[in-house]
Amino acid sequence: MSEYDTDATAGTSEADYADQGADAGYGESEIITLQGQDGSTIYAVDVDHDGDAEAAGYDKDNDGQLEEIALDTDNDGTLETRMVDLDGDGTFDAVLTDTDGDGVTDVAALDANGDGIIDRVVADTDGDGIIDTDVRDANFDGVADSVSQDTDADGDSDVTVTDTDGDGTFETVRYDDPTTNPLAQA
Repeated sequence: MSEYDTDATAGTSEADYADQGADAGYGESEIITLQGQDGSTIYAVDVDHDGDAEAAGYDKDNDGQLEEIALDTDNDGTLETRMVDLDGDGTFDAVLTDTDGDGVTDVAALDANGDGIIDRVVADTDGDGIIDTDVRDANFDGVADSVSQDTDADGDSDVTVTDTDGDGTFETVRYDDPTTNPLAQA
């Protein structure tokens, strides 16, 4: 969505943009309203007037409330970070990020109980398309209770560390895959 067509729908036109001048300044962001192919409304925001959207908001059901916001967080012209309202309650429940620019989400942070605090983060840290790190706050107190990692990239958790007493310190290490347990190696 980084290069948008301002003639696609009603909203700001090329002529309107020319009247404002290219040097309108960063303080006067260009907001373009577009119609999606599915009938949704898309608001593209070009902060620096370079023709690339730095942010976009999606009103998928045209109820006046955004269900998704996408951001170009590293100024590369690609909207790689998305905030999504998964359950339609008007609150963003997930943040999804493509950290390596390959078009695939690498990190997902989720608020499972809707309290505004992230409860789970999953990540593909080595770029192989398989989730290899899973951080969970199982009791929703805002502190991670367990971290699991797939160390051999087979799609299964190999090691899990947990905070069993809820004091914020990980005390227990469990080897889910016995072949990764250093104590079982002779």
